[in-house]
Amino acid sequence: MKFLKLAFTAAILLFSAQAMATGFYFEPAVFYESGAGKVDVDDSDATTKGMGLDLKLGMHFVEHMLFVGLDGSYSKPKFKHDNTGYEADATSSTYGAIIGVQTPLVGLRFWAGYVFGGTLDPEESGLFDVKFDEAKGPKVGLGIKIFFIAVNFEYMDLKYSKGTGNWGSIPSLDDFGNKVSMISVSVPFMF
Repeated sequence: MKFLKLAFTAAILLFSAQAMATGFYFEPAVFYESGAGKVDVDDSDATTKGMGLDLKLGMHFVEHMLFVGLDGSYSKPKFKHDNTGYEADATSSTYGAIIGVQTPLVGLRFWAGYVFGGTLDPEESGLFDVKFDEAKGPKVGLGIKIFFIAVNFEYMDLKYSKGTGNWGSIPSLDDFGNKVSMISVSVPFMF
């Protein structure tokens, strides 16, 4: 029910915004991520590091200065857990929404948003095979656009509320937190 209310509200906002929009916004990006995580159940540390792709789609307003849209990312980081030595290649994805500003000052840009869902799925390694689902959390970004290329820094504070798999003697993997920093190069198109 909560999801339906959120989807309905988002649809109304997007249709209202479309009436005032001046164009379409599309921004593909390549990024490098570095995450520092915490497994709450045993207070242990984990890291994620690797390359990925990001895509932002939406509308822009007020002479290309304001943009609002959907944001999705896909990456292939290396997952490492300190206490157990679990190390494996992983697949990660997130989706959410953003709102941002492109200033006329030297191409300075900034945005804020929220991740509504996502997954971190490390491959099996030894006795361990886990998957973290239902990621949620804030996402912020800062960048500079030079001609048609932008260099950006983004930060996500994710909390995965559902964990499944084999983690030795640990009974639950729920509530894995991962603070992810991302450096990206993107090409923002505003039509």
